[in-house]
Amino acid sequence: MRSDVSEGNRSSKTSVSAARPPLGVADLVHHLQTGRTVTGEPVRPYKWLDFAGGERSPMELRVSRVMESCSFKSALSCVLGFGLGGAFGLFMSGLDSPVTTEKMTARETLRDMGAKSKSYAKNFALVGLMFAGSECVLESYRGKSGLGTSTMAGCATGGVIGLRAGVKAAAFGCAGFAAFSAAIDYFLRH
Repeated sequence: MRSDVSEGNRSSKTSVSAARPPLGVADLVHHLQTGRTVTGEPVRPYKWLDFAGGERSPMELRVSRVMESCSFKSALSCVLGFGLGGAFGLFMSGLDSPVTTEKMTARETLRDMGAKSKSYAKNFALVGLMFAGSECVLESYRGKSGLGTSTMAGCATGGVIGLRAGVKAAAFGCAGFAAFSAAIDYFLRH
C-alpha cells in the first residue's frame, strides 16, 4: 500500500513540474527587477521593510526633489570628482619623476605632490561637473535616459574641454569623450 501512495505522489509532482519549467537565471533576474514572485503575484514585504510604499511625507518629497535636481547632481559630481582627482593626483605624483636634476628635499617633494594632487582634483571636478550637468539637462530636455543621452553629454563635455586648444581639438575631444561615455554606459547597462 505504501508503494501505491508514493507512486501517486510522484506522478502528481511530475505533472506540476511538467506544467512549470525550471527557472533560469534570466527568469530570476526578471522576477527581482519587476518585484513579483515566481507565480506572478506582487511581493508584499513586511511593513517595516516597505520603504517605497505608502504616502511620503512633505519633507521626504522635498528631499527627493532636491536630490533629483540637476544642480544637486552636478555639485555632487564636482565634489566627488575633486576627491577622486586628489587621490589620483597623489598616486600619480609618486610615479612621475621630478623635472629638476638636483635632489629634492622632503618639503619640496610634498609641495610638488600637493600641487599635482590639486591640479588633478580641479580637472576631475570640472569634468564631473560638466558631464553630470550636461547629462542631467539633456535627460530633462529629452525626457528619457539612455545611451544617446550619455553620448551627447560626453560629446559636449569633450568639445568644451578641447575648445581651449582649437576647433580641431574640440572635435577630437567630442569624439573621444562621446565614445568613452557610450562604451561605459553600454557596459554598465548591459
